[in-house]
Formats: sequence, C-alpha cells, structure tokens
Amino acid sequence: MEQKPILNTALQNPASAAGEAAWVSAVEQLYRLSEGWIDEALLRELNAFRQKALEQRFYLVMVGSFKRGKSSLINAMLGVDLAPVAVVPLTAIITLFEYADEAFAEVHFTHESPQRIALNEIAEYVTEEKNPQNIKRVSYVRIGYPAGLLREVSIVDTPGVGSAFEHNTQTTLSFVPKIDAALFVCSADTPVSRADLEFLQTLRAHVPRILFVLNKADLLSEKELIDILQYNRQQVSVAIGADDHFSWHVVSCKSPTEKYAVQHLVSSLQQLIRTEKKQILDQSLRHQYRMLYNQISMQLRLQQETLLMPLHELEQKQQQLQQSMSLMQSRQEEFESLVNSRIRYIRQQVDETIQSLTQQLRRQLQEKYLQQSSSVWKAMQHQGFQSFQEQQTHQLIEAFQRVKSQLEQTTREQFSELLETYASRSQTFLHELTQHLKSLLGVDFHLIADQFDLNVYTAFYFDYGKGLSAAYIPPPFWIKWMPASWAIRQYLKKLYHHYQQLLTTNASAIIYDLQYKIQESFRKFQYDLHAHLELLLNRIQQIIDDTLKHRREHSSQVQQRLSAIEKRLHELSAWKIV
Repeated sequence: MEQKPILNTALQNPASAAGEAAWVSAVEQLYRLSEGWIDEALLRELNAFRQKALEQRFYLVMVGSFKRGKSSLINAMLGVDLAPVAVVPLTAIITLFEYADEAFAEVHFTHESPQRIALNEIAEYVTEEKNPQNIKRVSYVRIGYPAGLLREVSIVDTPGVGSAFEHNTQTTLSFVPKIDAALFVCSADTPVSRADLEFLQTLRAHVPRILFVLNKADLLSEKELIDILQYNRQQVSVAIGADDHFSWHVVSCKSPTEKYAVQHLVSSLQQLIRTEKKQILDQSLRHQYRMLYNQISMQLRLQQETLLMPLHELEQKQQQLQQSMSLMQSRQEEFESLVNSRIRYIRQQVDETIQSLTQQLRRQLQEKYLQQSSSVWKAMQHQGFQSFQEQQTHQLIEAFQRVKSQLEQTTREQFSELLETYASRSQTFLHELTQHLKSLLGVDFHLIADQFDLNVYTAFYFDYGKGLSAAYIPPPFWIKWMPASWAIRQYLKKLYHHYQQLLTTNASAIIYDLQYKIQESFRKFQYDLHAHLELLLNRIQQIIDDTLKHRREHSSQVQQRLSAIEKRLHELSAWKIV
C-alpha cells in the first residue's frame, strides 16, 4: 500500500500545534532540497514563504482600484500618518507595515541590499511622482511601528488596479498569491466598476477571505449610502457569487461622527484574527505551498532531463529551441498585425456611426431653429423657455444614448469575437511551445501555459456617466422692444449654435471613450501575453544555458549531479500536498 505523505498526515488538524509544526518542517525541507538548485528569484520566494510559515505571519492586504483611499484608511487604522496620500494616484510600490518597538522604514531593492530611511522619506520610494515607473528598482518598502493592530496582523498597501500606470496594476496582481485576507476598498462616491469586478474574480481564486469596505462615507447622505451599498453588493454577488458572509463595512477617515468610525472596522478585524486566523492562514499556506512545490519540481526535472542528454544533442536542441522561439515569435507578430487591422476597423465603425448621427441631428436642428423659427418660438412661449430647452437637451442626449447602446452591443460582440480568436491562436502558440519543449526535453509545461487565463479579457465595458448637458440660455430682456421677427431669429440662431456645440461635445466624448477602451483593452491583453511568454522562455533558456555551462566545465561531475537531483526529487515527493 502506498504510504500517505508525511505532510498530509500531519496537517489533518492544521490548527493544532502539530499542524503548525508540520508547516514549518515542510517549508524547511523544501528550502533544504532547493537551495543551490533553483534560480534566485524562486529561491527568494521560497525564503519569504519560509519566514511567513515560521512566524505564522498574517498578511492583510489593502486592494482595489486607484484613488479609493486605501492609504488614508491604513493611516486611520493605525492612528498615525505613515502611508503617503495625495490627490493624484499615488502608491506605486508594495508597502508593508509591521509591528516594531521603535519606528523605522526600510527600502528593499531588487538587486541591492536593504537601506534604512527616515519616515518622512517613504514617499521618495513608494509614490509614482517620486519614483516613476519604479526607476529606483524598489522591490518593496517595509515600515515598522508600535501600533496595537500590527501586533496581530501585517498590513500591506498595494498600488491601485486600473490606473493609467500599467506597471502598478501588475505589481498588485503579482502580490495576490501571497495574500491571507484582503480588504477590498470601494469609494462611496464611485460605484464598483468592471475593472473592480474583474480584479475580484482573480482575487477570489487565490485569497481565503475577502472583506469589503465602503470608504469616504462622509461624501454622501444616508439614503445615498444605502443605495450605493445595495448596488455594490448586487454587482459583487453577480461577479463572484458573494453571499452574506462577505461582510461590508462603511467607514470614513474624515467624518467626526461615531457611526462610520474606522475603529469599528479595526474591532471587526481583531475579532476575525482571534477566531479565524489559523484556519485562514492554513488555506493560504496550502495554496502558496502548492505553487512553490510545482515550480521547484519543474526546475529540478528540467535539469535532470538536460543532464541525461548527450552534450552534443543538448547543444543541438538548444539551437532548435531558439529557432522554434524565433519562428513562433514571427508568426505571433504576423497575427498581431492582422488583429491590429481589425481593431482599426472597429474603431473606424465607431467614428462613422457617431459622425453619421451627429450630421443627422445637425440637419434636424437647422430645420427646426433656422427654417421653422415661428412655430418653435410659439412652442417655447407655450411650454416655457427653460422647460423647452431642457426637453431639447434631453432629446439630443437620448439620441446619443440610444446609438451608444447599439454600439455598445455590436462592439462588445466584435471585440469578444476578436479576442476569442486571438486567444485561440495565442493559446496555440503556447501549446506548440509546450509540446515542442516536451519533445525536446521530455518536460511537460502545460501547467505553466494554463496559468495564463486568456478568456479574462473578452469582457468589454462602457462608462459614459449621465451624458453631457447644456446650460439654460434665457431670451434677452430687450426682445419685446425689438422687431419681433429679427429678435426671434437672432435668439433661435444663438440656441442653434449652442446645441451644435452640445452635439460636438457629446460626439467627441463618446468616440474618444469608446475608441480608447477598445485600444486599451487589447493593449492590456498583449502586455500580459508577452509577459507570460517572456517569463516562461527566459526561465527555460536560463536553465539550459546553466546546465550546458556546468557540463562543459565539470563533465566528470555529471553523474554525481544527476544522482543528487534524483535524490532530491525522491525526497521532495514526501512533502507534496495531495
């Protein structure tokens, strides 16, 4: 009978002392079997995970779209202004808040030793303004402070998703697998967006516990707060199936009233940590452990396969791999060229449709205000000048809204069809790559390819708000003393030009908004595709290059190295979670 893995046996009761000890032992063994045999990036991930398991560190991470008040909320929860805040989208770097008897701030760089800084220098490293595009190569900033809440939980501030800075969104997404519990921060003055919901779907797949916060409650009335809270609940429920156990907390960092005090949220968090920390932490550790275990096994097996090959054959296969990569890259570029042509066609359709509507409305306005002035004047006198203009404005905006709705539907269908076709072809690229590497090296990479969820970008959305309105233009007071026909014509001509401007403004806004979202959605799709491919290919290429170098320099030690890898793989199997 097959022996049940040691780790799984010990973790039958993960909340027990034996369960905690099993985690520590498992991670220590994983680290022992990996050190010196995996790449530096993966080793750093494993080391960080080992420290988390040893210290039973619980990460509460602030997530959500940009400008929802995440940094301000952290300051309110800790009772001290540590996280920089500003009017523009600010946080660009992961910022970790931990308990310390004496306050400190420490910058961790990607390729340099950590550096202690003053608390008032934090913004120089974590903000987009002071560290644009992360030119200072900061990995994260660690802040220690003697705040009571930090004795129980480490808080992480993340860049907002969906901002103009794509690298900030990627920074937050890369941190998602390390989260134990998340505070998803929404703003009372902004309904939950499509970008929020898409990010929530990613979050739900990795994070054991999500709590929702409706921030900036001081900006709305009681009724408005009830309405926005109900709307957000419904949208979240549809997107991720969130039921009543997903708690919502309404807070304000500025309101002097007790009702929306941040302390209520802090008390709820403390209660959650006291009652559910072990359970949540175990789920999170399991998820992170599996990911690291699979990556370590893959790298060891790849080294094993390359060592088993004759040197001349491995050199040939290295050349074949490079040629195959070049071929697939050229094919991908050819297809992307075709896709970009289709994108331009869709954008042109949007422009032509809106321009056609605008011309039609211009002709109607010309006929109404310049050619039928007497009947319009009578209607205005009968209905009232302001009421008549409000009705006219409403009719124009409604015309745009109807066409917008039609464009929304047709463009969504076209965009979805386009990306599904692209996804299918791109998935073929990845499939061909993994199959080719399997035939070359005997290693199955399908799990890596499957980590890239291409379907997530087939959703398309619009957000035009309530349309652009026009100001009321009263008739001049002297119209009763001037020749009626001349005065009326001049006034209606003024209204005509006024509505012409309204047409131009609405048409331009819709064209710009829709075309931007088409292009931006596809750009994000391309960015992720290239990032995943580049990461995969670079890691494989590095392992092959390192193996070739080692075999050329230490040919007599190949068998010894093979034996060591086989032994590690065998020992590693005892620490696999089933």
